[in-house]
Amino acid sequence: MSAIVRKYPALCLLVLAMILGMAPVLAVNAGLLPTGWAQLGALSAGLAGIILAAVEGRKGGVRELLRRILIWRVGLQWWAYALLFPVVMSVASLTLFDRLGGPAVDWSGLQPLYTVIPTLIFLIIMAGIGEEYGWRGFALPRLQARYKALHSALVVGVIWAIWHIPMFFTRGTAQFQMREQAGWALPILGYSLFVIAGSIQYTWLFNNTRGSVLLAAVAHGAGNAWVGSYIDVYRGNFGGVLTFAALHVLVSILVVLLAGPANLSRSKARNALAPEGG
Repeated sequence: MSAIVRKYPALCLLVLAMILGMAPVLAVNAGLLPTGWAQLGALSAGLAGIILAAVEGRKGGVRELLRRILIWRVGLQWWAYALLFPVVMSVASLTLFDRLGGPAVDWSGLQPLYTVIPTLIFLIIMAGIGEEYGWRGFALPRLQARYKALHSALVVGVIWAIWHIPMFFTRGTAQFQMREQAGWALPILGYSLFVIAGSIQYTWLFNNTRGSVLLAAVAHGAGNAWVGSYIDVYRGNFGGVLTFAALHVLVSILVVLLAGPANLSRSKARNALAPEGG
């Protein structure tokens, strides 16, 4: 089993994360749990990453993975990006969608800014740490030991997107609402495009912060808090989500052009798992 994990880390992560994540989703769809409990599925990718790091049999592998949450001295600019860039993208996408003929943006319904803090903390822990130990902590360094950063980011992005597909069939999720409004093909394709583009940006962040799972988790949780909760780019209209996804694709293309596909960083080598004993 360890040989399979070492040879196919991303595929093994996807399979195990899907198995672990489907348990609460199936329970919700069967009416055995309230809809909010489907969020427990967010823990599946991180848990799968930790399990696979143990199964892999690499000396100190689990410790190496877990310690990535302690990498926090990375520069204020990366903390600012992780915490606040989702705000920029949300405001820009809603404003652009308005200009393209979408509904006028009403900002009057926003709650006081401090009200986002509990949601931010919860989602950094639940969605951020819960997932990022898998996607960025486990899979990405192993892929980057073999492939360029862009290639690795795209592989992680694809498995990350596939992992989200069951949410489009789970009542109570924003993805389910999108599917009801616009059918299944366009929402899944549009959302997957956003996730894959986001994977490129997260790889850029990861490689420039010495492989910090903490910064990836903060970016992930902050994105969910600002984009999906406080500002809400969906607002009942899937066009806002498509605009948001398109802007993310443009940003990711810019990141690749400026940082380079090899490392997605001009100043640092891609964060790859060193050969055992190296």
